[in-house]
Amino acid sequence: MKAAASFHRQGDYAHSIPLLKQLVDKYPRNYDANLLLGQDLVRSGNIAAALAPLHVASEVRPDDATALTFLADAAIDAGDQAAAAQALQAAVARSPKSVDMLVKWADHCLDRSRVVGQELRTSKRDEATMLRVTAADRKDGDEVREQLLEQSAAQDPEQRGIWGELGGSQIALAKSTEAAESLKQARQREPQETETLRLEALVAALEQRWPDAEKQLQAIAWRSTADFKRILNAWPDYLVPGADVSGAVWDCMRHPAAACPLTSAKPRPAQQQNAKDLYLAGRWEQLAALPASNSSDNFDSLWRGVALARTGDCPHAIPPLERGFKADTHAAGYWLEVCYAAAGEKVLAQLKAAGDEVAIHELKGDLLLRLKNDGAAAQWEYAAALKARPNDPHLLARLADAYDRVGDGDHAKETAKAALSLDPHEPLAIELSARMAMSDRDYTEAIVRLKQMLALDPADDWAKVQLGLAYGQTGSPDSALHYLQPELEAGYPDKKGALHAQLANILRKLGRDDDAKAASAEASRLAKASLEGDENGSGDAHP
Repeated sequence: MKAAASFHRQGDYAHSIPLLKQLVDKYPRNYDANLLLGQDLVRSGNIAAALAPLHVASEVRPDDATALTFLADAAIDAGDQAAAAQALQAAVARSPKSVDMLVKWADHCLDRSRVVGQELRTSKRDEATMLRVTAADRKDGDEVREQLLEQSAAQDPEQRGIWGELGGSQIALAKSTEAAESLKQARQREPQETETLRLEALVAALEQRWPDAEKQLQAIAWRSTADFKRILNAWPDYLVPGADVSGAVWDCMRHPAAACPLTSAKPRPAQQQNAKDLYLAGRWEQLAALPASNSSDNFDSLWRGVALARTGDCPHAIPPLERGFKADTHAAGYWLEVCYAAAGEKVLAQLKAAGDEVAIHELKGDLLLRLKNDGAAAQWEYAAALKARPNDPHLLARLADAYDRVGDGDHAKETAKAALSLDPHEPLAIELSARMAMSDRDYTEAIVRLKQMLALDPADDWAKVQLGLAYGQTGSPDSALHYLQPELEAGYPDKKGALHAQLANILRKLGRDDDAKAASAEASRLAKASLEGDENGSGDAHP
């Protein structure tokens, strides 16, 4: 163990890993051996093999979150965002007062929210989903919310519940004519959707057809108490009838402090309905109560994730939604954005309760920078944090990132350099320096920084691709091919074919003309497909 730990500290994984494997074989539940083995496998780029020992280490010491954080990092590198979210949430649960753990979880939420948002901005249908996400942050009665929903419905009129949601927002603004048109659309497209029933109830209440309104609201309560509670809490006071109108729904609204039998009673049991049927019927509690499936079916994960989110259990909803993202990027993406935002806000509240002003300013800066792309406002938050910790390389790197976002390259380089002078291994400062060097075509500097990135994370695909491009520009085609070709063969994204065009140039320099022609043909195919997708305005079809 001493020998293995010594090799581990030196970063000599070729010698530490075999020794640690021997230890784990002989002592399968040894915490230190499993933890170090998992760490070294991750750092040597063998992500898949790292997961098992890290799982064991986390089980052996359930009160220690260290193994879980490494497990989360390994899952992220392996592309398993569901496992990463589970590990980080478990780590926070084990160390609820750890500011570092809270910030790490918030950091992950922001990154995933940004990535999901980027993936939902490639077609009109994607844009419609993001407009609806933005609208979710605003309350009914807000004209901006109504405008966002109107744009969303225009770009993708087939979204589930969009017309009922739009109509409800229009009623809150006293736009009865527009609400009537939205109701017409909702009846034609989704007559039994929860949001349609809600809009029916609102219109009936406006016209003082109280029995009709109550009938629709009771139908919602019968399906899902969570949906009914949400509608009950947002129901306009001026649409609550007087005591002369009887009914269980109206009693609940007139006496909000009293127990409401419609929200406390369990919804009626499903009659031999499967997960898909429950999802389509909006019976969220029954769906969430089903045993978690061991199936690899992404749709099954999607349905369960949406049900958990709709019933207010975002922490448990995030992992299945991540797995269900491949099944329906729009339904899963919408709720992932909502749930990750909620998680970020919860962490912010926890940090405020703990009184950690530095962490609060840092998280606010991250929210502004990564979700709203407001580099100027983020600068202020990071600067405020630096007043308390002026020589913090992590905060300096964050500030450099904010400078870079607003196009202030000189200050970005200077601040990143200051961060690296304090900590030569600061990941964000190294990445920023690499990006700025590539942008400035300073390929010699870029190669140095990109190699530092790979030393910290051997599985960093972006760094490998950029190294290939940098070597290609410095007259080293062999090195360029070594880094670039395996990434493209493994499916690294190349939407417009630019990377394949670079690969073709490198292959030509090496005299491999036939391979160069194949790479060039693939570059042309990708460019054509991208152009056709842009002209059509959409990259996918409705399921």
